[in-house]
Amino acid sequence: MTKLLLILLLMGVAAAGAHADRDHVMDTSEENMKRIAASLGVRCTHCHTVRGPDGKPDFKAPSLFKQTAVHMKVHFVDGLRTPDGKALECMSCHRGNARFLPRDLTSAKPSNLSERMPRREIYRKMKAIESALGVDCEFCHVRREDGRLAPEQPTRHKQMAKYMMDHYEGSLVTSDGSPVTCATCHAGAADFLPRSTGE
Repeated sequence: MTKLLLILLLMGVAAAGAHADRDHVMDTSEENMKRIAASLGVRCTHCHTVRGPDGKPDFKAPSLFKQTAVHMKVHFVDGLRTPDGKALECMSCHRGNARFLPRDLTSAKPSNLSERMPRREIYRKMKAIESALGVDCEFCHVRREDGRLAPEQPTRHKQMAKYMMDHYEGSLVTSDGSPVTCATCHAGAADFLPRSTGE
């Protein structure tokens, strides 16, 4: 999708001023915007950061989180389903938290995947994750002093990956019914969400 198209999508509805899906990729009705804000546990100004001369939010101005919301709608909400065919919405993943992936390691415990999975299967899984995110082992794992990986050691990326596997792999399918994997969303990039307004 070109930067110009994204900017146009982000700028909202055409000059007519009506808030409807007709001229925008998202339902920009006040009711739906409130539903999205509640799903993320934020206020409208979380996404609508630009203010007009009157000091009020400029709902048509591009912003980082508006671009992220459009990306999520186009690439995930519209293309993924629950295994029983139910559509996704922001609440499906966010559940009231803008940053819903666990990042705090204070309560993390060492893990031992080999207790649940044969070594060959672990190796295949790790190689699939490396490919899906375009990373190497050290992206998630730390090394011991002897240079060998310490797979049991909790890390921020391991915790996030475990959460994603526990909550989304096997819990979501693509629109054609294929199971969701790391590659479904990441497609070779660890950071796949747009983090620029394109300006």
